[in-house]
Amino acid sequence: MMMENREYPLWENSLVSRNHSSYQGQHSVEEAKEKYLTQAGPCPLCKTPADKLSWVYLVTPEWTWQTLCGKAGWMTVCDRCKLQIDFFVDITNQI
Repeated sequence: MMMENREYPLWENSLVSRNHSSYQGQHSVEEAKEKYLTQAGPCPLCKTPADKLSWVYLVTPEWTWQTLCGKAGWMTVCDRCKLQIDFFVDITNQI
């Protein structure tokens, strides 16, 4: 599921998830690309294709899960432009 820009998790949250070894270690970038690459867009600024972007498994902060708005899934990031491109939700506990 792609989300509009205004709904992307905060950049800081993406950095925390990116550096969280258990989040990244439990999920395969290759499997994410197999599942979502056809839906993933390029960077709108520098036009880097989706397969060349960084793929990060993102988990929103604990408070989001406690308040029933937590999400987890794959996010594509353009490191060059410091921009989140797509977010594909795998897990949610939204009501």
